[in-house]
Amino acid sequence: MKKAFTMIELVFVIVALGILAMVALPRLVSSKEDAEITRVKAEIAAIRSAIQTHRGANLLAQKGSGYPEDLKATTIEKITNGTKLSEKYWSVSEGGNQLTVTIAGRTTTFAYDKTKGSLTCQDTDALCRKIDN
Repeated sequence: MKKAFTMIELVFVIVALGILAMVALPRLVSSKEDAEITRVKAEIAAIRSAIQTHRGANLLAQKGSGYPEDLKATTIEKITNGTKLSEKYWSVSEGGNQLTVTIAGRTTTFAYDKTKGSLTCQDTDALCRKIDN
């Protein structure tokens, strides 16, 4: 006599795998979003640090206030020694004074003030709080 699985046993296994997938999938999706937020937080921190480093170097060289005039992609690449913002997440305003980030369909904006060298989140939504804390 051959030993094999019956049809009902296979149906139970498929149902069990389906239930496990339903439980695991939301956790995987939130993990991806958390990873994207962590990446954006690191990029914001790198830009803020580069702004201050750029200012310090310019003050030592006696070149005006020292802060970058804008945060266009080319400026960010220059002051961070080659770091490029991911076009998947970021867009820069035409004047280079606003950076917009989009994660999982949610968008928030950071404004750059060249007189203070500050990069601050303009929104009060949950995404802004997760990134800027």
